Formats: sequence, structure tokens, C-alpha cells
Amino acid sequence: MIRWKNYYLVIIMMFLGLLISIYLGSKDLKFQSQLIEIKKESIINIHVEEAYNERGIYILNNKYFIQGAAYVLGSDDGLAEDKAIWRPNSEKYYPKISDIKPPFTISKNRNSDTIFVEKYGSKISLLLSN
Repeated sequence: MIRWKNYYLVIIMMFLGLLISIYLGSKDLKFQSQLIEIKKESIINIHVEEAYNERGIYILNNKYFIQGAAYVLGSDDGLAEDKAIWRPNSEKYYPKISDIKPPFTISKNRNSDTIFVEKYGSKISLLLSN
């Protein structure tokens, strides 16, 4: 004997799950579309108090974002923190912008692919990814 009541309950739960996921996805998309991208053409000079990594982009002060693969050029002067739990011995650590904890000041000139981050009197440069 088939218990249709159980099937109806499963279908209703799946439908509710679909509605919730669509709502949350649209809410996240709306937030990200309001962010200003820091790109080659941008001029920027801001003091960053809050920064976090979200799906490959690094969100600054909930207003700006930069691609998370902006790597440090040269030495990081100890500002970047390696958060990897494990790394193969043959792999080298390459610091990027998401490895630098706020607060810091970030600046960039127009038509330049170099970003400058200043923290504790040290100034490092990062390469803006495409």
C-alpha cells in the first residue's frame, strides 16, 4: 500500500526549499550588484575597516570589491597572514589581498594595474587581476 500522505509532505518540503533558495539567491545578487568594482580605470583612496572574502571577490567596507586574486608584488613586509591549514612541500605561498587583515588604507591611480596597501607604516603593492 502506497502512503500518498508521505509523498505530499516530501513534495511540499521540496517546494518550500526551492522558494527559500530562490529568495536568498536574489537577495545576495542584489547586494553584490550594488558594490563598486575596483578596476584598472578606477581612482581609489579609502581606509578599510571591514573586509571579507565572498565567492572569489574581496569586499571592502560593504561598498567596494576587488578580485580576490590580487597578488602581492615583492615582499609583503609581514602584513599577509598565511591561513592555509596544509600546503604541499613543493608549493610556495603567494600572499594576496585577502591575506591582509583590516584596518588598512588602499589606494590606486587611474589606468594602473597596481594597488597600494598601507598598514602600520608599511606600504606594499599588489597586482590587480583581470
